[in-house]
Amino acid sequence: MSFFNTAVVKYFFGIVGIAIVGVAASYAVSVYQYAKSPEYRAEQDLKALQKRYAEDTYGGKTPEETLELFIAALKKEDIDLAVKYFVFDKQEEWRDKLQKIKEGRQINLMVGDLSREKRKYTTFDDYVSFDVRNDKKELILTISFGQLPNKLWKMTDL
Repeated sequence: MSFFNTAVVKYFFGIVGIAIVGVAASYAVSVYQYAKSPEYRAEQDLKALQKRYAEDTYGGKTPEETLELFIAALKKEDIDLAVKYFVFDKQEEWRDKLQKIKEGRQINLMVGDLSREKRKYTTFDDYVSFDVRNDKKELILTISFGQLPNKLWKMTDL
């Protein structure tokens, strides 16, 4: 009788052990597949971007302050500093544009246009735009700003 009980117990624990290994393997495969999935990559990219914005110190407490900081950087012809006042996904695009403007000796004209009187309008609490008009009252540019989670404002478009 003791032999029977020992064999049954061994058999039972063997089956349970195999089941546990199977469940663990299945879980490991699903975790591995998720880690390689586009959804996981997107989540990780979003977390990295959120962290980057949370740690970012470039921008003003108001859209107007951000614009003044941007203009001050342009007056110094400091393109690397100027692009930091744009949202991250626009910085390289604007680095190229501002470099061409600098090479064309047009920065002073740009500063002049950016320094003109502006009409401000708010679309959302965390999104503001300014319209700039020339002497003929024609719209020459619109500057848009977004507020980051860290409460600083960045240019989203110019």
